[in-house]
Amino acid sequence: MRPYEGGDMRTHNGIMKELEGKTPGERHYAMQQRMKQGIREILTDEEKWPKELIFIGRNMRIVQGNNQYLGSPVNRIKMMGEWASRSLFEDPRLPLGQRLQNRWRHVIFKVVMAVSDVAFYIFKIRQWLGIGGGMEDEMEKRMKDVAQDFGIELQHEVFEG
Repeated sequence: MRPYEGGDMRTHNGIMKELEGKTPGERHYAMQQRMKQGIREILTDEEKWPKELIFIGRNMRIVQGNNQYLGSPVNRIKMMGEWASRSLFEDPRLPLGQRLQNRWRHVIFKVVMAVSDVAFYIFKIRQWLGIGGGMEDEMEKRMKDVAQDFGIELQHEVFEG
C-alpha cells in the first residue's frame, strides 16, 4: 500500500513550513507533540464515536469497577473475550470456510487466554499474600502510565473503580 497523497496538501505544507530549519530531533519532538494533540482531540469528541461503541465502553468500565471493588474475583478480560471470540465461529450465517478459519483463530485465542489465566492467578496469589493488588489494580496502574505517556493529564481518578 502506498501512502495517500490526494487533497490540496494544505496540512502537509503547513506542517513542513512549521518544521523548516529545525534539527531532526526538534522535528521529531514537534511531530510527536502534534500526534499526541490529535489523539487527545479524537478521544475527547464523543460525537465522532459510534454510540454503540460508547455504550460498550461504558459498560465495560462499570464491570471493571465492580470487579476491582470486589477484589478481582474473576478474570473479566477472559470472559468478555471468550464470548466475543466464540460468537465469530458460531455464527450460522457465515460460510463454512470462514467459520473454520474463525474456529482456528478461536483456538489460538484460547491459548493466549490460558497465559492470561496464569497471570490472573499470579496476581490473585500476590493479593492473598498481601504483596500487591489484584489484576484490576495492576491494569489501572498501567493505564495511568499509558495516559501519562500520551500527555493526558488526569484531573480526577478516571481509572478508579
